[in-house]
Amino acid sequence: MRIYLPLATEDRVALESSAPRLELAARRAAWGVHAEALRDRPGQDVEDLEYEALQDAVHIAYRIGAADQRALVIAADVPDAAVEVSGEDGGAFGVVTAVPTQARIASFHVTELDAAAADADDTDPALLWFDASEGGAALAFLDDAAEA
Repeated sequence: MRIYLPLATEDRVALESSAPRLELAARRAAWGVHAEALRDRPGQDVEDLEYEALQDAVHIAYRIGAADQRALVIAADVPDAAVEVSGEDGGAFGVVTAVPTQARIASFHVTELDAAAADADDTDPALLWFDASEGGAALAFLDDAAEA
């Protein structure tokens, strides 16, 4: 299952070392298109739902960061059995890791705008895409923007 994880402090080491995997603790919050979300939206395009799940993760990343910072979300793959629906507090696409698990990084997504500018904009935050091998570059872009 593809999940979307707002950047956490413990993720930075893996990203800086260009590791292709993340170690996720049990109960780590994430967003993804789980079976229940699919059942609730029959006939909807899965790619559109993936976009919605990614945007949910982006909004959470903005909420936990500073107003003058961009957000970074990690797209990663985990076994379906490793996650469970988080309930109402996670929204339509919220999941949590049911057990400690290893996630294979697929890509990184960094917002073009900081949280304050995105809040003033009435559209979904635009995202810059970084390949799984570009974790260090994604972090540098995020950090450079914060220092500017």
